Amino acid sequence: MPPLLLATAFLEGFALTLVQGFLPLYVRQALGEPSFVTVGLVLAVPALGTAIGSNFWGGLSDVTGRLKPMMLVGAAGYVVALLGIPTLSHGLGVLAYVGAASLLYGTLAPTLKAYATLVMPERREQAIAYVLLAYSTGWLAGSFGGGGLIEGGLAPGLRFAMWSCAGLTAVNAILVARFLPDIRRPPAPAPEPRERRGWLARILADLAALYENPRLFRLCVLSFFFVAGNYLMWGFFTVFLVERLGASLHAVRFALVASSIMGICALPFVGPLVRRFGGRWTLAVGITLYLFMYAGMAMARDPLLASVLYAAPLYGLVNVSANALASDYAGLSQRGGGLGVLQGAYSLATIAGPMTGGFVADRYGLAAIPLTALGFMLVACPIAWLLARRGGQ
Repeated sequence: MPPLLLATAFLEGFALTLVQGFLPLYVRQALGEPSFVTVGLVLAVPALGTAIGSNFWGGLSDVTGRLKPMMLVGAAGYVVALLGIPTLSHGLGVLAYVGAASLLYGTLAPTLKAYATLVMPERREQAIAYVLLAYSTGWLAGSFGGGGLIEGGLAPGLRFAMWSCAGLTAVNAILVARFLPDIRRPPAPAPEPRERRGWLARILADLAALYENPRLFRLCVLSFFFVAGNYLMWGFFTVFLVERLGASLHAVRFALVASSIMGICALPFVGPLVRRFGGRWTLAVGITLYLFMYAGMAMARDPLLASVLYAAPLYGLVNVSANALASDYAGLSQRGGGLGVLQGAYSLATIAGPMTGGFVADRYGLAAIPLTALGFMLVACPIAWLLARRGGQ
């Protein structure tokens, strides 16, 4: 696996730790936002941009047969986001700015996974696991390093962490542009001769074909409910620990660090596990285990217990399975778009989950957050087992 590809995934994990892990707490406490709905919008608004961006740039990668330019677009989006967020002093301004940047950085995650599957075409599950391993390592660095800075002061600590990550991401993007091979693949076939169709029409035709793929569509529906529940809890986890269970910022930091370490330790085994038992069955088992996680968090009264449950290494199992299935269902020529469509479903779920969480927390309090996440899993679980039993139909 190319080191520059893994470095890009590492920096994306670092950046998302700051944007998704700490930004909700920053908007709530440093900017004094009183509404939990607005806190939920911190994840929901950029998720909408990611849904649009991942579909558009993924479709463009299918039409051109290239992935490297889309990586550079995604990296540029993160640099823009990380440089600008600390300069804003109002919650609504943060929402608008990060939402615009997400139209660019939303393409990075699916593009990295698609590129990895081209590097290791016979071991796609392991290739995706390697990318997620680098991503989780970045999450660990962001949790430990960024969390350490934030302990000294939420606003100045987050500012320094974001600007440092922006600089590293910019340097890495320059190295990717110069040294990473631009692996080509056959462009997605156009239903009409190319001379009669513009590039935008070809992108739309590619996306239409992907959404009409029944297996990919069913996978996206399942992923929507799973990710909505997961991001509902993820988006409010730091706020839940601090305001509901009375945890300190030091405890929050190590809860995120523990989650990262457990994910890193588990990921080397995930690829072989998915290959051995199949993506459909491992996906169903992983979502079932989430039922026990959120049931336990709903009953937790101790931040340590909630942190231990949160650290369970389940997300990699589900994520590798879903992405491996999507790459298989989409095929080689549409792999960028197929993983972009899956990322779009993830992003729409990232809107539904935190927004639902914000309304629930405003009305019923933070105690209802893990129960609501459990409700989403109760919808996803039977769908997952139904798809597992249907096999390749």
